[in-house]
Amino acid sequence: MDVFDLERYALEDGPGIRTVVFLKGCNLRCAWCQNPESQEQRPQVMYYRQQCTSCERCVQACPTRSISRVDPYGYITNHESCILCGACVEACYYDARKIIGEKRSVEDLLKEILKDKPFFDESGGGVTFSGGEPLLQNKELLTLLTLLREEGVHTVVETAGYVRWSVFQELLSAVDMFFIDLKHIDSSEHERYNGVPNRLILENITRLSRSHPHVVVRIPVVPGVNNSEAIMERMFLFLARETSISNVQLLPFHRLGLNKYSGLGRHYDMGKTENLSKQDCESLAELGKRLGLDVKVGAD
Repeated sequence: MDVFDLERYALEDGPGIRTVVFLKGCNLRCAWCQNPESQEQRPQVMYYRQQCTSCERCVQACPTRSISRVDPYGYITNHESCILCGACVEACYYDARKIIGEKRSVEDLLKEILKDKPFFDESGGGVTFSGGEPLLQNKELLTLLTLLREEGVHTVVETAGYVRWSVFQELLSAVDMFFIDLKHIDSSEHERYNGVPNRLILENITRLSRSHPHVVVRIPVVPGVNNSEAIMERMFLFLARETSISNVQLLPFHRLGLNKYSGLGRHYDMGKTENLSKQDCESLAELGKRLGLDVKVGAD
């Protein structure tokens, strides 16, 4: 499986203490994505400018001359010509470079996850698969989910929902809880900000809500994109009328991806957008409650 991170002792990605496995590769391109390193399935070299001393040892070490100074980002790797040999990482004395992403076997991941089983058992926690888009690796994911169920480990899958319904059907009996995103109700606006239309996603949210007992919808609240009462009301009405979902989480926008975009040599379109607080979203949550939904602000 293509993995780019593994986070232990997470408290905001499902019940109890959890281990979050971040899978690499995504078929959306959300303008506010907090993990741009998750989008490409292949490994990439990340650059950490705050740790760089501009010694240029990385430039000298690269056998394909794939590293150059790119203003305003710093010493950026050309990912098209990079052969991921790791020479630049080894040459850097200050840990300013790192290869993000690696292949890990299902068996290896199972062994790693089970190290935390005592914490899961004590807290009612488990493992959460996030991304990127975990369902792009659905065959391997199903194998791992099945093994985790045999071990008595609670599982959560976070998804943007832009896959065939048959992918969900394969996983229904192996997943304890789904988190699925609803980013915008208008398809053209969804395509503008996320790279794809939303019809398939809306269909999957409806079907999933009627096929699985534990589904939570997460709505990223983004200034200038979907944070108006008019847009949010349309999303709430869709959930109330077309689905069996009641649990909704509003996730206030934060510029958490800014340094990551720079480290990949990419411009962050939302770099000047103001962060939102929980308080900024409370009135939207109240709107959803008036429509009969159980809406909370923040991951719970």
